[in-house]
Amino acid sequence: MIGQPETKKQASAWLTQRALHLLRPLMGVINPEQAKLNLEGRASDHDARADRLESFARPFHLYALLLGHLGDEMPEENASWQTQLSQCLANGANRSHPAYWGPSTNFHQHVVEMGLLVLSLEICRKQFWDALDPAARKITLDWLETARSVAMHWNNHMFFGIFILEFLKKEGRGRSGDQALIDGWFRELESMYRAEGWFRDGLNDSADYYNAYAFHYYGLNWSLFFGDDQHQRHQFWADRASLFLDSIQFAFASNGGVPNFGRSQTYRFATLAPFGPAIQLGCCPIPDSQVRRLAEDHLDFFLKKEIYTPEGWLNIGWTDENTAIAETYSCVSSTYWAAKGFSLLLLPLDHPFWETETADTNETYIDGERHANSVGLSFRRFDGDTELINTGSAISGMNLRFFAAKWSKFTYRASAGVVLPHKDNLHPLDLALVANFGSVRMGRHITNPIEFGEHFARCAYTLGDKNHDDMVAVETLIAWRGPWIYIEHIVDSTADCVLRQGGFALGYPASSVPTESRLGEQSLKLSTDGNVSMLQPLTGFQSTEIDGDQIGSGRRHTLYPHHTIPVAVAPIEGGQSRIDCLIYFGPPGDRAAPWSAQTNGDTLLLRHPHYDEWNPHNA
Repeated sequence: MIGQPETKKQASAWLTQRALHLLRPLMGVINPEQAKLNLEGRASDHDARADRLESFARPFHLYALLLGHLGDEMPEENASWQTQLSQCLANGANRSHPAYWGPSTNFHQHVVEMGLLVLSLEICRKQFWDALDPAARKITLDWLETARSVAMHWNNHMFFGIFILEFLKKEGRGRSGDQALIDGWFRELESMYRAEGWFRDGLNDSADYYNAYAFHYYGLNWSLFFGDDQHQRHQFWADRASLFLDSIQFAFASNGGVPNFGRSQTYRFATLAPFGPAIQLGCCPIPDSQVRRLAEDHLDFFLKKEIYTPEGWLNIGWTDENTAIAETYSCVSSTYWAAKGFSLLLLPLDHPFWETETADTNETYIDGERHANSVGLSFRRFDGDTELINTGSAISGMNLRFFAAKWSKFTYRASAGVVLPHKDNLHPLDLALVANFGSVRMGRHITNPIEFGEHFARCAYTLGDKNHDDMVAVETLIAWRGPWIYIEHIVDSTADCVLRQGGFALGYPASSVPTESRLGEQSLKLSTDGNVSMLQPLTGFQSTEIDGDQIGSGRRHTLYPHHTIPVAVAPIEGGQSRIDCLIYFGPPGDRAAPWSAQTNGDTLLLRHPHYDEWNPHNA
C-alpha cells in the first residue's frame, strides 16, 4: 500500500533474514533425546560430551540473538524450535538422563560452552528462560553450579566463570564467596589490558581477533546484562571498546574481507561481535550508518561464498571449505562461534540504529591507518584493501600447537590470503623471513616492537630454536606505500646461513596457471587471474626462486586451492649483514611496475612511474 510505513520488524529484516538463513538448517537437526544438534563431521581434541554440548550451545547463541530481538515476531516455526531446544537443555543438564552433558571440571571445555550458554539465556531471558518449566530451570541451575570454582585457563576463559556466577546470582543461587570470585577473575582479565583498546590473551600471550569476539564482546555484554551497579567497571570496558573499534575498523576491506590472522579463523565474521553491545551502550565511535555498511559487507563476504555443507551448515574454512584452517580444538560445531557476528540483534526493534540508512562505500572505507603500539599491530586501508602489519603479537611457547606462523608473517593482507602452517612446514615463506642452517629451518616467533610512525613500523626478534645454538638476531623495518611494502633486515648471525624472504602468496584455482616473468636482474613477478605478486630484491640478495604447493601436503592457502610464492635468497656469512627488498600484491598495471633505487651514502631514494619519490627510512 502506498504510504504504508515500514514496520519495526522490516527495518531489521536485512539482518534477521541473514541470521535465519543460517539458523533454519540447524533447527531441522535438533535431537532432544541425545541433547545435541545432529551435526556430523570433525571431532575436537576435547571429548565427545564437550562436542555434544558445543553442538547445542553455539547454534543456540544465534537462536538467542534472534529470539531476543524479534520476540513475538519470530517465524511460526519457532514454537517447535523452542520446544525442542528446551527439551535439549533439560536433558543435557540432567545428571539422571542418559544424554547428560556432564559437570564442568578443571580446565575442561565445558566451562566455555556453559558461559556462552548463560549469556545466551540472558539475551533471551524473557522469551526462553522465563518460559521454561520450573523443574527444567532447577535442573539447569544445578548443572551450572558445577562450574562455580573450577580452574580455567588464564586467558579470556575467565569471562565464562563470571557469566555463570552472575546468572546464578540473578536466579537466587548465589553464595557468599561468588562476588569475590567474580572480582578476582575481573582483576586478572583487566591486568591483560595493554593500551589503545587492546588486550593480550593471558597465557596465550597473543593479540588478535580474540580481542573482538572475546574480550570486548564479553566485557560489553557483562556491562549490558550484569553491570548496572558497577559504574567504574562498566566505564573500563566501554572506554577500551571505543578505542579498539576505532582501530579494528581499518581491518575491514571494501569487499567485506579482513586479513587472515591468528587462530580460530574459521569463526569468520565473529569479528563484528563488539559492534552490537557497543552501540547499545553508547560507546561505539563509528557512525551507525557506517557500522551498517561494515556489517552488511562483512557478512555477505562470507554468506555469499561456498561456506556451507550440503545440509546447509557452516563448514570449516574461510571463504570455502578448508579443513587446514581448523585448530585441534575445532569440531564441526565450532564454526558457530561466528554467531557473535550477528550482535547487532542485541539492539531492540525500536532502536534508532534500524532506521539508519546504509553509508556509502566511499564514505565508509576511507584510506587510513592505526597503530596499536602496545601489542605491535598496525592496521591500514588503501584503495579499499586492508592490511595488518604485525611487529609484536605472537603465541606463547606453551601453545605452539597453534603454530607460531599464524602470527609471524610481517603483513597480512585481506585480498591476498595466507599460507597456513602445518607440522611439515612450520614456517611458510609468504611475507616471512626464515633462516636455514643446513637442513634446519628457523622462523620468527616472539617479536618485540621498537618504533611506530606514519607509514612504518620497526621490530626486533631472533630466528632460532631453543635446541639449536645457531641463530640470527634481526632488526626489521617495514614501510608501506599503497600496495607496496618495503622491508629491510639488519641481521647478526652466529654462523653462515641462507636467509629467505618471501613475498605474498599468489593463490589461484586449479583452472588457472600462473605466469612467471623476470624484470631486470632479480625481480620476480607472478601473475594470474587479475592479481600480481612481485618481489624486487634491492641489497644483499643473490637470487630468486619460487615456493609453492607441497606434494602431499594438501591445500594450505586460505582463499584458493593452490598458491605460489616469489622468494628472494640471501646466503650470508656469520656476523652482521643488511638485506632489503620491495614487495607488491595487487592488480596488474602501472602500480605493479618495478622501482628504481638510488643510494647516496646511507640515504635510499626509490622512484616509480606512479608514485612520488620515496625514502622508506624517512617514512
